[in-house]
Amino acid sequence: MNSRTKQNLCIIQARYGSTRLPGKVLKKINGLTLLEYEINRVGQLKKIDKIVIATTNNKNDDRIEELCKKIKINCFRGSENDVLDRYYQCVLKYPEYENIIRITGDCPLIDPVVINEVINFFEKGKYDYCNNTEKDTFPDGMDVEIFKKLVLIEAAQKAKLPSEREHVTPYITKSKKYKKGNLTAPSNWSHFRLTVDEPIDFEVIKFLIKNSKITDGYLDYISLLTKNPKIMLSNANIIRNEWKLKALIDDRKFKKQYAKKIH
Repeated sequence: MNSRTKQNLCIIQARYGSTRLPGKVLKKINGLTLLEYEINRVGQLKKIDKIVIATTNNKNDDRIEELCKKIKINCFRGSENDVLDRYYQCVLKYPEYENIIRITGDCPLIDPVVINEVINFFEKGKYDYCNNTEKDTFPDGMDVEIFKKLVLIEAAQKAKLPSEREHVTPYITKSKKYKKGNLTAPSNWSHFRLTVDEPIDFEVIKFLIKNSKITDGYLDYISLLTKNPKIMLSNANIIRNEWKLKALIDDRKFKKQYAKKIH
């Protein structure tokens, strides 16, 4: 730990269950699970004071807790579907941290330099909330959010819609109350896919990990993929942020049900 006052708690949400690729975070490449690889990359950052894995109370996620114990990383368990509450309850366990960095377990190649840039952007602008996803310019899989703890607490207490509960930050991003910022990449690299959601994604990630160093950044991965177009194009047809369409449908259903109750 450095001499700087503790400020930043990084919460990586991860679960074993996955419709398209069950157990993806515990799949191994070069002897390391994808979750361990991600933790090791995030751990390179001096500006992150603590890393916690936030998983679910589901029996399947016992194995994630076991992995955390093995590698001596803190693990918090909470609601499977109300991920906002999972973050909220986790944050209450660590009251000494002022800012929360949110990363998801399907981003094993998350770039420490990008995380650092988002943190610096957040601090310099004195924002309540920042991300690098509002405008898609970074590759899919470089997603970072940072927000003040008090903003998360307010969201957890006020958010109602299914999308707001499941995806943690939509209440914050939609509100005009908070000062928000978006960091964009120097160029538009959004057509590159460096996340793990489908079986073919895992094959791409495996290729990249096997042919790179753990300290490499997203531009190194882009270079590798550009030199290997067959691999680069293998998962290019997968729709980015498909969850947003599902969230919209779920919210509409919720509003219809709510309207029926009050009439």
